[in-house]
Amino acid sequence: MNVVHKIDKESPLYGISPTDLVKERFEVVVILEGVIESTGQTTQARSSYLPSEILWGHRFEPMVSFRKEIGEYAVDHTLFNHTYEVDTPLCSAKDLDELSQIQEELKKQGTNKLLTPFRVPAIAQFSLP
Repeated sequence: MNVVHKIDKESPLYGISPTDLVKERFEVVVILEGVIESTGQTTQARSSYLPSEILWGHRFEPMVSFRKEIGEYAVDHTLFNHTYEVDTPLCSAKDLDELSQIQEELKKQGTNKLLTPFRVPAIAQFSLP
């Protein structure tokens, strides 16, 4: 199971860049709710993230794995806040869309100039106050 928030024009995060994270004041609250099949009891895990806790260019580690030897899924709750780095542009999704539109216009005009968002190999070097 993957829980994803797609950042598109409808998302409140659409115009936020890593630089904006240091300025903005908000909190992302994540609630995962499920039912224990054997008892029918509802269980819930909750976490929240302030802008200073959001790691730009990171994804959460998968928590659910399938154990073939016993034919069951296992959830490792110790991985709840573990992340790994992914290649991510250092601009907002809005800026990236605008850059893509400019790139398309340049292609239509026959210009072979390639525009790319600025990237750095280690996003972890981006410091927050």
